[in-house]
Amino acid sequence: MKLNPKTTLLLLTFPLVPLSHAADFKFYGLAHISVDHQDNGEKSGLNVSSNSSRIGVSATHQLESGLKVIAQVETLVRLDEGGNGSSYFDARDTFLGLEGDLGLFRIGYFDTPMKKVRSRTDFLGDKIGDARNIVAGGGVNLDKRLRNGIHYQSPTKQNLTFDLHYSSNDSTGSTVENEDDAISTSVTYNASGLLLILAYERQNQLPDALGNERAASTGVRLGARYKINDSWQISGLIQQTQDFSGGDRDAWGLGVSYALSAYEISTQYYRAGNGDSNNSDADMIAFGVSRTMDKALSLYTSMAFTNNSEAASFNVAGDGHGKRLTISPGSDPFAFSVGAIYRF
Repeated sequence: MKLNPKTTLLLLTFPLVPLSHAADFKFYGLAHISVDHQDNGEKSGLNVSSNSSRIGVSATHQLESGLKVIAQVETLVRLDEGGNGSSYFDARDTFLGLEGDLGLFRIGYFDTPMKKVRSRTDFLGDKIGDARNIVAGGGVNLDKRLRNGIHYQSPTKQNLTFDLHYSSNDSTGSTVENEDDAISTSVTYNASGLLLILAYERQNQLPDALGNERAASTGVRLGARYKINDSWQISGLIQQTQDFSGGDRDAWGLGVSYALSAYEISTQYYRAGNGDSNNSDADMIAFGVSRTMDKALSLYTSMAFTNNSEAASFNVAGDGHGKRLTISPGSDPFAFSVGAIYRF
C-alpha cells in the first residue's frame, strides 16, 4: 500500500496526541522461591519450591460519569519446574468490574470474602507453616477462588465494609440448573489498628454418582488482627465447618509478630479438632524470621511442625506453598525453609 505525504505525517504525529481517556496499565509480578528440607514423618529430602509466584496486568479507566472501570488478569508462574502451556500457568485473580460511590462490582475468578479472612490474619502465608495446613486440611475447602463469580463490595461506612460473592456454577462449562452454585459473604471492621472479619460460605454440591442429593458444605470464620504498636501485632482465627468430606470440624489459631528495624519475627499455633472420625485432630506450631532488604526484596527462614493424631494427616507444606508433602495418617511432618520474595 502506498502512503501519501499527509497520511505519513498523520501516522508519525499520532503518538504525540494526548489520550485523555486512555486506561492506566500496570504490569506487576511476584517471584517467591525457597529451598526446603521437608520431612513427612517417615522420610525427608531437599526441595526447591516456587510459592504462589505470579505475574499480572491491571488496568483502570476513569469514565466521565464518575465510574471507574477496573480489570485484572493474573496467573500463577511455576519457577521451580518450568513446563509448557497449562502445566506452567494457572489462573489467579482475574476480573472485570466497575467502581463508584455505590461500591465495587466485579465479575470473574478471584478470592472469596471467606478466603480473605485467613489471608489477612496469617503471618506465614505461602510459606512453611501457612495456616491453611490446618484450616484447609481434613477435607475442608474454604480457601478457594469460585468460578463464574459475581462480587459486590459496599462503600466503607462507620469503618464497616460488606462483601457478597456469588458463583452461578463452580464447575467448568454451562449450567441449566445451578446445582453447584455457591455464596460467600463477610462483614469487615477496620479502625485504629484493629481488623475484625466475620464470614459465611455455602457451597452447594452436585448429586453423587448414584444421583443422590448431597448436603451443602458450609463454613463460618471469625478473624482478628490487631496492631498494638509499631512493633507488635497479634492475630486469631476461629473456624467452624459442616458437611465437607472430612465431616464437621472446628479449627482455630493464634499468631504473634514482632518487627525490629528491618526484621520481623512471627510465630503461630493452629489446631484442628476431630472430624467425623475419632483421633483425627492435629496441632501445628510455626516460626519465621524475615529480613526486608528494600521495598522489593525480602529474605526469610521459616519452620513448622505438625502433631497428627493416629487418624489425621495434616501438613506443614501445602496450598500456597508450592511443594506439598504427602502425609500418612498419624505421621508428624516437619519442614525448614530458606526463601526470597521479590516484588516488581
